[in-house]
Amino acid sequence: MLKAPWRVLRVTAAVAAAAVVTCGCQRDAVLSRADPGTSEGGRPANAAKALELSDEQRSALKIEPVGTYDFVVESEAVGMINFDEDPALVQAESTLFSAAANLEMSRKELARVQSLGESNGIAPRELEGAIAARQTAAAALKAARDAVRALGKTEAQIDRMVATGQFSSPRTDSSGTWVVASVAESDSPRVRVGQSVRVKVPAYPDRWYTGRMSKVYATIDPNTHRLTVRARVADPKHELRPGMLATIVIRIADPMESIALPTTAVVREGDGSMITWVTTDRRHFTERPLTLGLQSEGRYQVLAGLKTHELAVIQGGVFLSNMLEAPPRD
Repeated sequence: MLKAPWRVLRVTAAVAAAAVVTCGCQRDAVLSRADPGTSEGGRPANAAKALELSDEQRSALKIEPVGTYDFVVESEAVGMINFDEDPALVQAESTLFSAAANLEMSRKELARVQSLGESNGIAPRELEGAIAARQTAAAALKAARDAVRALGKTEAQIDRMVATGQFSSPRTDSSGTWVVASVAESDSPRVRVGQSVRVKVPAYPDRWYTGRMSKVYATIDPNTHRLTVRARVADPKHELRPGMLATIVIRIADPMESIALPTTAVVREGDGSMITWVTTDRRHFTERPLTLGLQSEGRYQVLAGLKTHELAVIQGGVFLSNMLEAPPRD
C-alpha cells in the first residue's frame, strides 16, 4: 500500500496527453473483436478491445498490481509576502477604538445636558445638538464594527476590543512572516483558520515555508470573485521580504486513501475518455475505461473501473492503444 503523509493537489488537475508511440511489429498481435462491422478510423464497431501479445511485444510493457494511495486535497493560490501586521486591520481597529471613545463621550455629554434642563439655562437647541452628536457617534461605531468584521473578526472579538481598548493581537508579534493570498471563490467554503499551509517564492524555488492559516476574510471580491486570506509561516533565516510573490498551498481536507494508478498507466482516447490496460495472465490484455478523480504527484485517483490487486499496464499502454487503432493490412 502506498502511503504519503503530505501530497500536493492542484485545484485544477491537468490531464497529460499521452505521447503517440508507434511500432512496426503490430502485425504480430492478435486482436479480438465482438462485431466484424467497421467504424470510422478503421476500428471495428463494438470491438471487444482485447489484445494478445507475443513475448517480444510484452517485453516493452511494465505490469504491476493496482494499489492505493493517500490523496490530500489542497488548494493552491497566488499571494504575496506582506508586512508583519495587516495594515487594513490595524487601521480598522484603530478607527473602532476612536468611534467607541467618541460614542462614550457623546453619551456623557447628552446625560449632562439632560440633567441640567432648561431651568439651568440649557437651550433646546443645545439638547438637540447633544442628541444628534450621540446618534452620529453610534452610527460611526456601527460602521467601524462592520469594517472590522469584514476583515475576519467575530462579534465576540470586537466586543472584547471595545471593552478593553486593546488590539486583537499584540503589535510586536514577530514570530513569523505574513503571507496574503487570494483563494478561488469555489474553494472559499473549505478554507478555515488553523489549516496547514505551505509557501514557496521564486527566489527560493526548491524550498517550502510551512505555517498555519491565521485569517480568513468575510467577503468575496466582487471583481475577481476571490477570497483574501492571511497565513503566518515560519521563516527562521529571515529570507522572505515584503512584496515577494508567493505560491500558497492550503490543505483543505484530511488524507483520503483511494485506488490509484500512475499517470503513465492512463491513456486518453480520441473522444476524451480515459482508459487503462489490464491483464490476468500477462499475455492477454483488455482495455478498461476509467473514472478518474484527483491527481497528486504522478498518480490518478481511480473512482471507478479498477479494483486493488488487478494487474495493470503502467508503462506501454499507449503502445497497446496504437496497436488497437492500427488499420488492417492487406
